[in-house]
Amino acid sequence: MTEKKFLSFILTEGIILTLLGLGMLMLPKLTSLTFGIMICIGFFVYGIYKAINAFLTRNYTRHFVLNMLLGIVLAVLGVLLFFAPRFNLLLITAVIGVYFLLESISSTAFAVQTRKTLYLWWTNLFIAILQFLIGFIIIMGLPGTSFWVVGMLAGINFLTAGMIMISLFISNKYVYNI
Repeated sequence: MTEKKFLSFILTEGIILTLLGLGMLMLPKLTSLTFGIMICIGFFVYGIYKAINAFLTRNYTRHFVLNMLLGIVLAVLGVLLFFAPRFNLLLITAVIGVYFLLESISSTAFAVQTRKTLYLWWTNLFIAILQFLIGFIIIMGLPGTSFWVVGMLAGINFLTAGMIMISLFISNKYVYNI
């Protein structure tokens, strides 16, 4: 593959990611609901696989009953969450909020530990404060935030990834005379 063709793939991917990101940001509720449904399908499919695998390997494993039970619980959880999409989004959003809160603690600890070693160590503290605020807003806004948080985060991720890919194309197009 030539560099020109490779860079054209990067540009195409960048444009697609940017457009998808913009779409996700314009329709965060739809994006969140779709993500929630995909989680349900994942739980259901993995649960069925786990139960079948436990049954087929029952003579070779010690924890047949535990694996079978786990598979059944995952499959049932997938079905139940599929029929309760609001609760599903509430769970996902709560986990995201807790993640941001825990990440803020980790970032604060890192900033404090490296304050004598790293120049501009306080930037990590700034990030920790932002992470805490995001987690706090998400948790305190439940259940209302559950309808847009996942879609907004996915949209921001896709949009920035797409813009970076387009930037890579632009910064390298003159190197390879495209």
